[in-house]
Amino acid sequence: MHDSTPPIPSDMANPSKSMIEQIVAVDRELLRCPNCDYVIHEDGQDRCSECGSEIDMDALCWHVIENNRERFKYLWYTHVAKLPIEAICCVKCGYRLVGQTTNRCPECGVSFDWEDVTDAAISKASNLFEYRWIADPLKSIAVTFWLGATSPFRLWRTYSRSDTPRVIPLLILVMVQWLLFARGWHAVALGVDPLMNKIAQWMADPDTVRFRFTYGARYENSDLIDYATWSVATFLTLILFVQSNREYKASWRQVLRVFAHATIFASLCTAVWCVLEGVLDSSLYYWPWRRNARSGAPSIAYAYYAGLGTIMLWLALGSVWAMLWIGYKKYLRIPHGWAIAGVALFVGHLVTQCVHTITSWEY
Repeated sequence: MHDSTPPIPSDMANPSKSMIEQIVAVDRELLRCPNCDYVIHEDGQDRCSECGSEIDMDALCWHVIENNRERFKYLWYTHVAKLPIEAICCVKCGYRLVGQTTNRCPECGVSFDWEDVTDAAISKASNLFEYRWIADPLKSIAVTFWLGATSPFRLWRTYSRSDTPRVIPLLILVMVQWLLFARGWHAVALGVDPLMNKIAQWMADPDTVRFRFTYGARYENSDLIDYATWSVATFLTLILFVQSNREYKASWRQVLRVFAHATIFASLCTAVWCVLEGVLDSSLYYWPWRRNARSGAPSIAYAYYAGLGTIMLWLALGSVWAMLWIGYKKYLRIPHGWAIAGVALFVGHLVTQCVHTITSWEY
């Protein structure tokens, strides 16, 4: 923690109503007429209502700031981060820290760093699902999925380690991903199935066999249970690295935050798999596949479908490992996160196979 006061940026010298409001928020008695010492209200007028003299609000605002630099320390952070002053709050109790001259919250007594306070405020001001799951669930989950699947580095720059993760929205996020992985194929098949059969109808040749495409279910109840088992086993394995978590001060809530976002890309793989299988089927019209001996129509060997499924599942597993590594490195600041992620995935897979073998008779 550091107590140095950063310089107030020169481009903040515009005494707009916003600047006057920030000064008044610190102390209503600071803005006074230089001639009669009358307290100037936050109306931003350039003339004193008591003595009638003109007031240079530029000079007055900066005179107040320069003489009370410790109390206006937060101005530098709100300017750089583009934050409203009401966002500058204690990360533990939420008490407003505007105008504080010390690095200790007067409400709960916790010590703080201004940069940590700003980072936490930036996180709360974002559109991530963890913060907006009640106010705007659809938009926030779309933003979270987009960042988690395409821009993990940007995602972890948004989160602050000083901000306590919220367990309930993180668990909901995990459940949404579980449903997407479990039913993503079925949802996409509702569109791919009629589309491919419509194409088959358009491309049909009276002299050849007309194709009929069916994209049935690829998952049974046993697969859903396996995925749930893998999720629980992998997360618990991450928690069991007690020494690393203690050394780098990573709480179980922070580990849950990393895990909940590391599986976002993987949860979409079954839906992508269905689309790619449709693309593979469309190659029947332009690729010289071997023809079926009985019908004479071109056909794709089962090995290609099986290979595509294997590739997608390994891609999902590899993406989880990569996302865990990025989360551990950029958010938890644990340098050997790649090894922890690898061990956790191996243990999760091993436990899942054991549970599946032992309880297979129930399916």
